[in-house]
Amino acid sequence: MTSARRILALVLLAAAPAVGHAAVDCTAREPLLPHVCDKGQNAGLACTPDFSTVTDTLTCSVSRPAQNDFCLGAKCIMVFEKGATFSAVMTMIADDHVSALDGSQTIQNAIALTVIIDLGKQGVLSQTYQNLTGTELNDLTLPPRDSFGVAIDEQRLESETELRPDGKAAIVNDLLFRPQDEELSDALRAIFNATGTPVVTKVSSVSLTDRRTDGLATVLRLKVKGAFVTN
Repeated sequence: MTSARRILALVLLAAAPAVGHAAVDCTAREPLLPHVCDKGQNAGLACTPDFSTVTDTLTCSVSRPAQNDFCLGAKCIMVFEKGATFSAVMTMIADDHVSALDGSQTIQNAIALTVIIDLGKQGVLSQTYQNLTGTELNDLTLPPRDSFGVAIDEQRLESETELRPDGKAAIVNDLLFRPQDEELSDALRAIFNATGTPVVTKVSSVSLTDRRTDGLATVLRLKVKGAFVTN
């Protein structure tokens, strides 16, 4: 198990709307990935996307104007490695009441999140996350958090399927351009012979199975497409 440094998180998601919503907006995620000017006098030079005129911070884009017009009218863009893309079925399993195999346990409300990335013929990657920041057994009753401070539990997965005004589930945008943890990133780079930062570029077919009333885990399944941002 590992801490949720960057759950593909992987994972992804908005914190409680009243507290950490802005931390997961595209305007917070996109600048963390390398950008360059796409053409003109400064083509290929590193730039920072400008969000000063953005009205919808929940819709991500690979192309923006550059801060201080550094690209001289050209766009500030992410560049993806050629020939290095992936498609997968991603499954997120959140359990707010982790059970012991033999039925005996010291605490009843330990929380865990498992992320499974099924790449088809390329194999299956999986990682399990818990709150490992404390020193007490009871710390495991707190949900794991990603590098944006986002807590992921069963309720979080359910809220990610709620529809936004554009008619899409929240996770369709919340998962885009979010870095994965180091171990998953290294595994993806090795499988696809890539060197860049792996990110999700498209989300579809969102499906939730909520069995909390039975004491079972909540499962969120979706299809993703991904690519590697050139460093």
